[in-house]
Amino acid sequence: MKQLPFIIQKFVFADESLAQIVDLDDSSGAEGKVPGYFVMSSAPPNIEDAQESSDRIQQQAIQGINEIADHLCHMMSDTPDRCAELVISVHGYNTSLDGVQAWYKNIFKYVNRHDPAIGSSPNQVFVGYRWPSENVALTKLEKVKEALGALPPLPRDLLLTGALCALVLLIFEIFFLFETSWVGFVLSLVLALFMMLGLLMAALLVLRLIVYFRDSYRADNFGVLDLVELLRQIDQAVVQRTANSQFPLAATEHERQQAVLKAREYWKKTGRDKVKLSFIGHSMGGFVVTNVIRILSDVFDSRSIDKQPPSDVGDVYRLERLILASPDIPVLTIVSSRANFLASSLRRFSESYLFSNEGDIALRIASTAANYIAFPSRTQARGYRLGNVALQNKTGSVNDYGVVNLDSLDRDFPVDLPVGEAIAKTNQSVMDNLFLTYERFQARGVVTLAKLFEVQSRRDSSRATVADFFTYFDCTDYTDLKFDLQANVCSAQPTGILTRALGKSALKPWDYFLLTLDYGTGKRDVHGGYFEGQFSQQLLYRLAFLGFSGYLDTLDGDRQVALSQLHLNCQKLKIQGYLSPMRYRVSIQGGSVDGTKTEMLDAMSTPQ
Repeated sequence: MKQLPFIIQKFVFADESLAQIVDLDDSSGAEGKVPGYFVMSSAPPNIEDAQESSDRIQQQAIQGINEIADHLCHMMSDTPDRCAELVISVHGYNTSLDGVQAWYKNIFKYVNRHDPAIGSSPNQVFVGYRWPSENVALTKLEKVKEALGALPPLPRDLLLTGALCALVLLIFEIFFLFETSWVGFVLSLVLALFMMLGLLMAALLVLRLIVYFRDSYRADNFGVLDLVELLRQIDQAVVQRTANSQFPLAATEHERQQAVLKAREYWKKTGRDKVKLSFIGHSMGGFVVTNVIRILSDVFDSRSIDKQPPSDVGDVYRLERLILASPDIPVLTIVSSRANFLASSLRRFSESYLFSNEGDIALRIASTAANYIAFPSRTQARGYRLGNVALQNKTGSVNDYGVVNLDSLDRDFPVDLPVGEAIAKTNQSVMDNLFLTYERFQARGVVTLAKLFEVQSRRDSSRATVADFFTYFDCTDYTDLKFDLQANVCSAQPTGILTRALGKSALKPWDYFLLTLDYGTGKRDVHGGYFEGQFSQQLLYRLAFLGFSGYLDTLDGDRQVALSQLHLNCQKLKIQGYLSPMRYRVSIQGGSVDGTKTEMLDAMSTPQ
């Protein structure tokens, strides 16, 4: 039997408020109305530690697959008017096991105990997925020793030689042993050269200790593939249950195989709703999610070739919602007209959301600096990450915040006008509203994505682009109460959740320095604060579990009124939102998802 590359446990409540992770055969605790599972890739941090999973872990993994499939099948049969849904959360780089588990416990508790709008939905299963990330370990002696031991011979010898030369130089300088002769001059140059080579090797050591490239490798080669295998196993388990229910008399192996083939055909041809598959991807987790979708999708599907990719993947899934929070993805993915992993993913989802903030120094400094070595760009701007994009420059009024394109949508998007044509005609382009802070000596210090798009592809930036699929929430100035649901602790006063909430049109170098201090001292989480704010948690999790239409329905029975309420809420808490024209057409104007998506894709592919 094939080894399953993951470990599966479940979320339960030890009491009414405390969420825990326990083994599947542990009968203690109460499960939630929204069942939750913790799935951890069994890939080790280092390949030397790889070993076969025990029989018990394998049996638990099989049991977990069967339980998830059972939940989904029961939901489809018990509530035929509603689709079964699978919501998967994926963490980012430099995330400890304890930190991941704390976040996923918080989500499990939020949807089951805190938010009745989500908890009352009997048709969802939550999966918190852990891939083998490693913590930054610049100060841990054992990690430094391990890094030194892993250095190849030549870099190691250069590092030691450089250290020795630096010591010799220091001694010579202290005791004035260099004579003012050409011999002393040449000797000092040789020692300095070896010292510089040693420093370069030390830089390699530091790059290993910040674990960015190691985590990138793990995310791409372990995290992505193991999550694909999890989804494939669940897909097969649901198909098997369909075969068992439709052909209960199949007795021989041949008959059972034929039953499975017919069940697959049933899922492909049936008009019934499939299992909706949604993702929350934070930081490098966004990279994991989008690459998973690329693998799950059939590149040879005729609709993909015609640039009309289907939402259906596998036998039983339909892609529904993609939520990216501070994604560690190149900004080029929504600027470039060429094919890329994000563009191919976005075209398949019904809803896509981006949570970003201008002051995310974890992306701006760490990720961008690391990718300076690996990312094929010769300019600074194109090396920035998608999690750093911000919305329009501020003018100092209350109108800076809220859904900034709300008036434009009401005015420029009549129901009878194809959405792609409306995007071309409106004077409110998302590419003109999104910007990067990257050149401090340039006028205003910013560059809009429209400008990048113009230089990159030399096409009309008023046309529909990949960027128009997203609904954006720029949380740079987001001010709210911090709320730790698991500990049931709420801050006394509102504060800037991700930055100091200065309300500036663009942050300056001094602002980034202060944010670096805040992040380093734990004063605020500039990279993951979206999961700490009271309102941002509600917004994120309701979008993930209910979708935009469902979220609006929790605010008011009239969706136009509900959209105005969302606008006012964002305005009050200093969040800038930009609503996707596709989402406005579907959720507010009642257009179909497939029809609206087709209009946008046609507008993107039609030659000028």
